[in-house]
Amino acid sequence: MSEVVDRKNIRRRLTDMSAFWQKRIDSWRAEGTTAGTEKRHAQQFWSELLKCFAITPERVDVFERNANRASTGGSGYIDFFWSGVVIGEAKSLGHDLDAAYDQALDYLNGGSVSSHEWPLFILTTDFENFRLDRLGEESWTLRFKLSQLAEHMEQLLFFAGVETLTKREQENASIDAAQIMANLFNALVGEDADELVGDDAPTNPEDENDDTELASILMTRLLFLMYGDDAGLWEEDLFYRWVESVSAKNLGPALDGLFEILNTDEATRRIKYRGQLPDLESRFPYVNGGIFDGTGQVGYSVPPEFKDALLDAARFRWTQISPAIFGSMFQLVKKKEARRGDGEHYTSETNILKTIEPLFLEEYRQEADRLIRNKTTTRKEFLALIDELASNIYVDPACGAGNFLNVAYAKLREIETDILTEMHRRTGSIDVSLDVTIDQRLTIDRFYGFEINWWPAKIAETAMFLVDQQANREMARALGQAPDRLPIDITATIIHGNALELDWDATLPKVSGKTYIFGNPPFIGQATKTVVQTSDMRRVWGEDYNGYLDYVTGWHAKTKNLLAGRYGEFAFVTTNSITQGQPVPALFGPLYREGWYIKFAHRTFAWDSEAPGQAAVHCVIVGFTKNRRAKQQLWDYPDVNGDPVPVRVSVGINPYLLDAPNVFVTKRMTPISPELSICSRGSQPTDGGNLVVEPEEYEQVSSDPIAKKYLRPFKMGRELVRGLDRWCLWMADDDFDPQDVARSPILKKRVENVRDTRLQSKKKATQKSAETPHLFQEVRQPTTDYVGIPVVVSETRRYYTVESLPPTVIAGNKLFCAVDPEGILFGLISSSMFITWQRTVGGRLKSDLSFANTITWNNFPVPKLEESSRQAIIKAGKGVLEARALHPDRSLAVQYNPLAMDPVLIKAHDKLDAAVDRAFGASRKLTNERQRLEILFSSYEQLTVV
Repeated sequence: MSEVVDRKNIRRRLTDMSAFWQKRIDSWRAEGTTAGTEKRHAQQFWSELLKCFAITPERVDVFERNANRASTGGSGYIDFFWSGVVIGEAKSLGHDLDAAYDQALDYLNGGSVSSHEWPLFILTTDFENFRLDRLGEESWTLRFKLSQLAEHMEQLLFFAGVETLTKREQENASIDAAQIMANLFNALVGEDADELVGDDAPTNPEDENDDTELASILMTRLLFLMYGDDAGLWEEDLFYRWVESVSAKNLGPALDGLFEILNTDEATRRIKYRGQLPDLESRFPYVNGGIFDGTGQVGYSVPPEFKDALLDAARFRWTQISPAIFGSMFQLVKKKEARRGDGEHYTSETNILKTIEPLFLEEYRQEADRLIRNKTTTRKEFLALIDELASNIYVDPACGAGNFLNVAYAKLREIETDILTEMHRRTGSIDVSLDVTIDQRLTIDRFYGFEINWWPAKIAETAMFLVDQQANREMARALGQAPDRLPIDITATIIHGNALELDWDATLPKVSGKTYIFGNPPFIGQATKTVVQTSDMRRVWGEDYNGYLDYVTGWHAKTKNLLAGRYGEFAFVTTNSITQGQPVPALFGPLYREGWYIKFAHRTFAWDSEAPGQAAVHCVIVGFTKNRRAKQQLWDYPDVNGDPVPVRVSVGINPYLLDAPNVFVTKRMTPISPELSICSRGSQPTDGGNLVVEPEEYEQVSSDPIAKKYLRPFKMGRELVRGLDRWCLWMADDDFDPQDVARSPILKKRVENVRDTRLQSKKKATQKSAETPHLFQEVRQPTTDYVGIPVVVSETRRYYTVESLPPTVIAGNKLFCAVDPEGILFGLISSSMFITWQRTVGGRLKSDLSFANTITWNNFPVPKLEESSRQAIIKAGKGVLEARALHPDRSLAVQYNPLAMDPVLIKAHDKLDAAVDRAFGASRKLTNERQRLEILFSSYEQLTVV
C-alpha cells in the first residue's frame, strides 16, 4: 500500500468544508450564539478538517491529549495532538489567535510532551480565521481566512503525511529515534546490558547473550511496524491502536501472534484462522521478506512496563528519520555507553556523498537535468537513462548498517522520480503508461552489501526496505502513484560474512551495466593487524603484498580482482596513510599496472567514528576509473574539520593526491642526491632507564666524580623541540676506562641493571647486547657536528624543526642524524622546500609529520649545487640560527608556534627559502606549495632517470 496524495480531492473537500462552516458561522452571528463555540463545536471542526485529508474518525481518538501547562503547572486538554506533526487549538469566534498560539506552546513546554513528540506545526483557529506556524529551523507564520482554506492546501499537506524537513531536522529526528530504541532496549534487557559494538561486535548471533539476541531481533521488527504505521504500509496508527488494545501482561505472546499473522499469506490465513482473526489483526497485510519469520519468538520475556515504552515509541513520527543516519546509531544501542550518550555517533550524509557523488551520482544527476532542460528530449531518451540506472549494481563490501547503500539508493530514486515527473508533465497519459509505476525500474535488489557482524547486517536489510518505502512516498507525492512493495518480494542482498574471504565474483551477478563499489572499510593499520587479518591480506594481494599495506587496502585488492572482468568503478574512504610514504607504491603500483586511474580524491580530513569513545580518524577518499577521459576532481581541506575546497587539476592527480607528475617515491637505502649525506637514527639505549639520566636523577649521578665524567646531554625529539634537559651515561668514547664501572657504585648498579634488563628480553639481539651493558645497544653517534632531525613534528609547523648539534650531544633513537659540519643540510631541511616534500611523500603519525630516512630523506631530490648556491644556503641557514639565538630562553616549539613566530625569524626563513628555491632552479622565491611540488617532482624524475 503506497501513500498517495490526492490533491484534487483534498482541495475539493477543503472547499466544501469552508463553505459549510461559513454558513454555520453566519447562523451563529444571526442567532447571537457566537460565545462558547469553542466547547460546542471544536471537536467536530477538527474531525472534519482531518477527514479532508482522509484521516478516519477512529484515528481521531489517537490525537486527543491531556497535557500540563508550563505557566501554571496545572493540567489542560489539547484539542488534538499528532505526535511529531501538529498541535491544534480552537477558540471561540473572534478570539485572539496569538493567545491561542501561546497556549499551545505552554502545553508543549509543560513537561508532559516529551522532546521526541514535539510537532513541526501549530494550527490555531477561531473557526473563521487561522494561524499556522511552522516550528524548527525554517520557521514561518501564515494567517488566512476560512474562505482561503483550499488555497493553502499545500501548506496543510502535513496532514496527508507530506514531510518538509531540513537535513538538520532529519538528523535530529534520527538521533531522537535512536534514543527511543535505546529506551526500548533498556526496557527489554535492563540498563546494565552491555555488548561490544563496531569492529569488536559479535560476529554471529550465537556469540551473544540469549536475551540480547532476542531483543535485537524484536527491535528490528518493532522498527518495521512503527515505521509502517506512519509510512502508509497499512492504515495509519494501526499498530499503535493494536498495542493499546493488548494488556501489558500478554504483550509478549500477543506480539508473537501478530508476527505470525504478518508472516502468513492471505490464502493461508483463510485456512488457518477461518475468518476468526480479531478486527485489528485482520487489517495487517502479509509482509513476507523474512522480517517476521519464526525465529526469535518473544514468549513471556517482555516485562509489563514494556507496553508504555512501546506506546511512547510508536507516538514518534518514524517517517521523519534518515534510515542512513538512524541505522548507524541503531547498531550501537547494545552498548551501554552509547545508550547513555548524546546520540551523535553517525556518519553524516554529507560525508557519504563525498564518496558516491563524484563516483556516479553527480554524472547521473547532470545527465537527468540536461534531459529535463532539453525541450526536445523524447520518452525513449528519458527511459534510456532510467534503464541505465537500473542496469547497474551498487555494492558496499563493508556495509555496516547500510548507510552508504541507503543514501545511494535514495539519491538515485530522486533522479528517477524527477525524470518520471517530467515525462508525466510533458505528455500526461497520452504517451506515458497509464500506470506510471511500470516505468519505475530501479529497485533495491540492485544493491548488495557484505558485513562481517550479524547485527549491523540485520539492520541494513531492514533499513533498505525503509529507504525504499520513503522513495515510494516521494514518488507518490510527485506522481500520485507508487509501487506497492507488500508482500515483500524484492530485497537488497546483505551477506553476513568476511568480505575478504567471500568469492565476490560468484556472489555478485554480472550485469549489462556497471558495477559500482564503494564504502568505508575498517580502519586497521598495517602494524596492528591480527594474524587472521594478515592472512587475509596475503591471500587477497598475493605476490603484491609487501607488509606495508593497511587492512583497508584488502578491499582495493578484492575490487581490482573483481573488476578485471567487469565494467565498473570504485571508491573507498580510507585512512590517509595509503597516500603517504611506503604504502603508496605498494597500493597504487598494482592498481596502475592494471589500468586504474584516479577519478577523484578528497585529501586528508577528519572522519568522525561511529563508535562511542573513539576519536575522529584522519581519512582520504580516492575514487578509481579506467576511463582516461574522465575529468579528474580534487578537494583539499585547509582545516581538517572544515569544508572541502576544490583544487584545479592541470597535470593530473598522482598517488600522493597532488596535481603533479604520476611517479612513485619508493624506499631507498642511500640518498638519491649527491648533495646529501647518510641519515640514520640516533643511538638506541635499551637500558631499562639506567643509562639515561632524568632531571630528578642528575644531582645524584653528577655528585659521583667518576660517573660525572661520562654524563652527556641526551636528546630525543621531545627534548630537542621543547628544549628539555636530559642526560645519559655515555661510555662509548676512547676516554672510557672499564675499571671505572667497579670504582663507582652508581655506575656499577646502573650497568648491572642494564645487563639484567637485556637478559630478560625475548629478542636474541637484546640478550646478546647484555655482554656490553655499559654501552647503548645500538651506537650511532656522529663524531662531528650534525643536524638532529625529530622523528615527528606537529602538522602545524611552517618548517621542519631541526637543530645543529655538536658530537658531545648524544642523539637518541627518536632523532635522526646527518653529519653536517658546514651547515648545508641544516639549511636544506629547514626550508619550505623540504617540509613540502615531507608533507607530500612522508608518513604521518595521526596527522603529524613523521620523518623517515628511507622515504623522505633518501628521496629528497636536491639537484647538484653550484658552489655559489651552496654558500648562499649555508649563509641563510646561519641567519636562521642567529635569529633563534636572539631568544635563547625560547624552545623550538615556542619559536615555531605558527601563530606567534618572531618576525625576525620569519624573515630569516624567507631568505633561506629564496636561496633553496633558486638552488632547485626557480628564478625567484616561490610563493606556494604547488610551485615547489612541480619543481620537486621534476627534479625527482631527472635524478631517477640518471
